[in-house]
Amino acid sequence: MNDRLTECKSAAVTLSDMELFVFPELMYSLVLANILSPRIWRWREDPWFDNLAAMRPYKRVQRIKQFIMDHYIFNLDLETWGLTRQQRELERFRDFLSPEEISRSNALFGYQGDSYYFDIGIRKHFGLDKYDSDVIPYWKTETVEAMDAFRYKDGFTTGAGECVSLAALYAAALFIVGEIPLEDIFLMATPLHSQNFILLGDGILTNNRRIVTKPMWFNGTQISAQARRALEHERVTIVSHCSGWIHLLYPQASIDREQYKRFGKTLRAYLTEDCADLPAHADGNASTAPICPDITIPQLPDEREKTFVREPEPLDIRVGMSRSEIRNRLESIRAENPTADMAFYAFRDLSCTEAAPFFRAALERNPVCVKEAEPLDLAHLLRLLSSWPNHSIYDEPERVAQPDEVWNYRRGDGLEKALVVASVLASRQQDAKNREPIRLQIADGFAVLMQEGKTQCAFPSVKTPRDVTWSSGARPDES
Repeated sequence: MNDRLTECKSAAVTLSDMELFVFPELMYSLVLANILSPRIWRWREDPWFDNLAAMRPYKRVQRIKQFIMDHYIFNLDLETWGLTRQQRELERFRDFLSPEEISRSNALFGYQGDSYYFDIGIRKHFGLDKYDSDVIPYWKTETVEAMDAFRYKDGFTTGAGECVSLAALYAAALFIVGEIPLEDIFLMATPLHSQNFILLGDGILTNNRRIVTKPMWFNGTQISAQARRALEHERVTIVSHCSGWIHLLYPQASIDREQYKRFGKTLRAYLTEDCADLPAHADGNASTAPICPDITIPQLPDEREKTFVREPEPLDIRVGMSRSEIRNRLESIRAENPTADMAFYAFRDLSCTEAAPFFRAALERNPVCVKEAEPLDLAHLLRLLSSWPNHSIYDEPERVAQPDEVWNYRRGDGLEKALVVASVLASRQQDAKNREPIRLQIADGFAVLMQEGKTQCAFPSVKTPRDVTWSSGARPDES
């Protein structure tokens, strides 16, 4: 049986959609990773946000929306993070959710969604019909750094990200730049989409890069149609909040029950058309109440079916706190709050997390570099990696990119390039039981990769992880 904490730590590094579905605490851990990052804090220095403090909250949201529109596009390309297989992932997760539960609730494993997707075929819609039915994409959600780095990828001129990435980016930006309290921001994930609901005025939905106000919900535009599809026809699988989460399939919920009630009440009001200005019944009786023609009842996880178990220590992150104060707060509660703990794994901070979960993710879940390196022998692979800039997409020396990030963006620190080699070598030994351990040593400004008693590669590195010796044979709790 797989250990849940061990698996969750490694999943926090890869952050695929399917991993967030199984480990719902990871959705907010990605939000916290973005809040920990200096990237979004630097947005506040941009002239676009001059005098933001003097603006009303809705105007601040509009400013953030336009900034995101200008700097990011939506991307859900199958090739970006590669492919995996249903059976492999179902086997990986079977100790936490049964294959039947996953298949009924997750778009990648058999869920058919609303009539729109059923009619066109989900696999055809996402371009999967050219593969056999067991093949599914590794849709990894991106940190803000990985989103920004898309500008280095062929065909992109700005940052990019998929729906969960954009939702997490919005949540962090609304808090850091817009000074919207985290208590007023809720993340929602359905089997086919993720968006946020902000308790501001009548409510605001974020939908990929855009926002949808209550009047927009009812105006019949393409933007509102895209936002409506998920809430009108799909069950909400996860609601994530600074107080915790609630999941359709898990009997326990960590979200504050009163906050969840406040969210549900406001969302239902947002989805109900106001009737005050509508005409009365056709009989002309002015005293007859008008008919509300447009009401959407969201299919939320039923609180009556859940046991609410709050975390021993709340996040307690407030508007006005500095980035360093937030980091100190999260570090101080890691032992009592799993979401805070997983945030440092999602943040890729190897100064305060053990290397084993990160190394496992690098070896097992980076199919892009493995696939594209297939025709290359080791010498060719090393020459190619050496030709790329020695710059990590993560600015800090303690933060490290995964191999497919290096491959997609054609750049990386020497430690990150060595991890690409490790991932490729591991894939070429399909029999895991007989696989020779891969050992990585970081010392004296170099990352040295060894296997079969000899050095496979050595790259100069400025990264400073806490653990300087990594081994594919190490137990997950070993440092």
